[in-house]
Amino acid sequence: MKYFFLLLSFLLTTPCLLAQPLAGSSNDEQLRIAADSARANQNWFVALENYDKLYESTEDEALLPIMALMNLRLRDVASAVRGYTRVFRRAEPSDPTNNEHRFYYGQALKMDGQYDEARTYFENFLQHAEDERMITFARLELEGIKLYRDVPQETSEVELENLGRKVNGLFSEYSPIQSADGTLYFSTWKASKPIPQGDEDGYSQIFLATADEEGEYGKPEALGKEVNRPGVHSANPALSADGRVLFYNRMALQANKILESKLYFSEVEDDGWKSGNPVSGLNSDNHLILQPAMGELFGREVLFFVSDMDGGEGGLDIYYADYEGDGRFGAPVNLGPRINTIGDDATPFYFDGTLYFSSNGYPTMGGDDLFYSAWNGSEWGEVTNMGPGFNSTVDDKSLSIYGDGLIGFMTSNREGGRSVKSKTCCDDIYGFEIASLYANLVVGLFNEGKEALTNGTIVLQPIQNGNRVGVPNSKTRNDGNRFDFGLDLETEYLVVASHPGYLPDSVEINTLGLTESKDIQQIFFLKAAPTPPEPTGPIYDTIEVEEAVVLENILFDFDDSKILTDAEGDLRQLQEIMESNPEMVIELSAHTDARGNDSYNQALSKRRAASARKWLIVQGGISGPRIKTAGYGETQPQTVSARLASRVGFLNEGDVLTESFINALPTEEQQELAHRLNRRVEFKVLEGPEQFIIRRDVIERKLEGADRGSDVPAATRREDDRPLRVTPQGGRSSTTPAPVSIPPAPASAPPIQTLPKDSITRFSSLFGQTDIEGKPILVFDRREVALGDVPHGESRTFEVSFVNRGTAPAKISLVQACDCTTVDYKSYKTYAPGEGDTLTVTFDSTEKEEDETVTIDIFLEQEDSRGMPILEMIEYSYHLLR
Repeated sequence: MKYFFLLLSFLLTTPCLLAQPLAGSSNDEQLRIAADSARANQNWFVALENYDKLYESTEDEALLPIMALMNLRLRDVASAVRGYTRVFRRAEPSDPTNNEHRFYYGQALKMDGQYDEARTYFENFLQHAEDERMITFARLELEGIKLYRDVPQETSEVELENLGRKVNGLFSEYSPIQSADGTLYFSTWKASKPIPQGDEDGYSQIFLATADEEGEYGKPEALGKEVNRPGVHSANPALSADGRVLFYNRMALQANKILESKLYFSEVEDDGWKSGNPVSGLNSDNHLILQPAMGELFGREVLFFVSDMDGGEGGLDIYYADYEGDGRFGAPVNLGPRINTIGDDATPFYFDGTLYFSSNGYPTMGGDDLFYSAWNGSEWGEVTNMGPGFNSTVDDKSLSIYGDGLIGFMTSNREGGRSVKSKTCCDDIYGFEIASLYANLVVGLFNEGKEALTNGTIVLQPIQNGNRVGVPNSKTRNDGNRFDFGLDLETEYLVVASHPGYLPDSVEINTLGLTESKDIQQIFFLKAAPTPPEPTGPIYDTIEVEEAVVLENILFDFDDSKILTDAEGDLRQLQEIMESNPEMVIELSAHTDARGNDSYNQALSKRRAASARKWLIVQGGISGPRIKTAGYGETQPQTVSARLASRVGFLNEGDVLTESFINALPTEEQQELAHRLNRRVEFKVLEGPEQFIIRRDVIERKLEGADRGSDVPAATRREDDRPLRVTPQGGRSSTTPAPVSIPPAPASAPPIQTLPKDSITRFSSLFGQTDIEGKPILVFDRREVALGDVPHGESRTFEVSFVNRGTAPAKISLVQACDCTTVDYKSYKTYAPGEGDTLTVTFDSTEKEEDETVTIDIFLEQEDSRGMPILEMIEYSYHLLR
């Protein structure tokens, strides 16, 4: 049986690997046929590529929910959320259009940890749903949100560790098991990039990896052709109790759709595993046999496995069959409704009387969760979710346990692993250790009236002899009042609770001398802070480290990233703060409202953050490495602070200005003001002082009247009214001026003594300086480069040339950019006036997730009139294709 919720990632899928998209054709009908065919074969990656091209050609909005669903199938959760946000941003809950996709949007939001928003979409889906199966699943999702929204997200019971890049590649790894000698077996692909179907690396194989004395695994080796038969997918290894028989699947696929999966076994001898043979008693052309795992029931050795054979409880079910030896098995037995559900129940593993498995047919924390049930000799016990640590907001599967039951392995696509498409695309293998002795802290935050306080902060600070030591652990949440911490043993802590508008409180706790595991509970009842008198002079705020400060007067003209005059007061104050704290390093970020094209808003915000950074470097004389930039587009709507709520009567502290929240505001004026609040530039401290002082009345602007720098000056205008379009292969659109070519001056040419002031651009720290005599002045043929479309995983190389038009020699001392950028330059060479050279820049998109504008900082050994190294900047942009 196959149902709408079936995700092949826990079977064998190659979500970004097999079959190539239609090439060499721009015909819309051919693109649609290719996309629909790939989707029917569950080849989500190829389907998405073709739907994306079709949308670029036709701008057919009916494709948007399909593209979002393809991203969800690929477990690119962030892209799925962005896609569905575009679909539903103006939809009313009472509108039944795209109702099935409301369910999928809810799934995407849940996997993104946005439980409240997910609940809204599941509830809206149920208002119009008619499919009984989907109704059942929506209710399961709602129950999961209710059960797990406030479970502890951090404990010291489970230590999970990614096995690293030697074991985990860019594609998914499956079914990790360990032999008695510590060898790790699993299945994956040898490929490091998408490859065509039929290529020898396009087939799943079973690998083994061995660990050194320190527990670090070496490079995996594929088993021989006796097991990994050429031209066939081999996967899902399992070992017999004595370790001498290897069971595994051999599969046939059409794209990513499993057409056949049968069970094979190989026996080991002194020279390795022998040729595989099909088992007897289980294989059939009418159903799939997947994911074998040996175990014991009723005193007999049995094989657990997963199948879609008729007579099950719903989707994929877990079965067992008695092992009769020599590859023979008895009749399959369904584990029944105590274990199996209407959903998919899979990846079984049996250890010491307990069955571990994954499922989406129970209420889960995210996607697929890990569960367990104990066998009492005659029946299975209650099915229990394994909880946080093991489970995340995405998919967690294939758990196996060894030794005394405190160590093992599992797979997960949680963030922090390696993936070919996105942060959550593919499964990695994690090793885990369950602490035999642990301590946890649960903090509850209330006011004196015993009402829950959201938007509070708890800081856990290690102390020694009353003095603070180590790094504090700070947590702030606006969706609840429970905070969970895992504690180190033999450690003292200071716990500090704070909330806007309340007096802070603190308590000391410790884990000294524990002989048994302990959960420590601490409840804070905070007292309301007295209302301060209205200030008569300047207003100053004390800002804690990593607290975002909105610079409200940094505004921009529509569709532009140039800094306006009104912004300079805010930037001057930030300049003064950084000058007073020379060790300070900040992140300067820009945000847009939610209206308009997502990718364009993202790129626009990055250009705006880069413009503010340039001002601080060029006008403010701040060292470039001290300013990191980020452009978040519309992805981080503003959370209303207590101060902002006091200034805007219709907003409350803790409100999050999402598009759905804004659209629900009663008047157009209120909606427009909320959009304006989302269009902001802010900074936070990454390194340096734990707190600093900022003058609030300088950075705040009046919220009434016209917004000169608004991206949307009228209700009908959007961020993407004039989207920048770049042609492929680095071509320029007709709206972008062509670069001015500056030929190098001949060697015999006399040095240029003067240079028009306006020829020094904002890309140079010499911009705006009056005393440039006796300085090297590098003039580049171009400062901005558009690379156009860059397929993910590919590289692009371009060149920029410069000439020293100043009156002093120039020497490049340092070139800095992101890890994705390599700049070939001559660090040893000094360029006399009139001399020039060419820099070769290479961009590698392998680790990139989205479109971006990258700044290259070129530092000279020579200093400007302020005693700062002269800094020249180049920017390049690209559009990432997936």
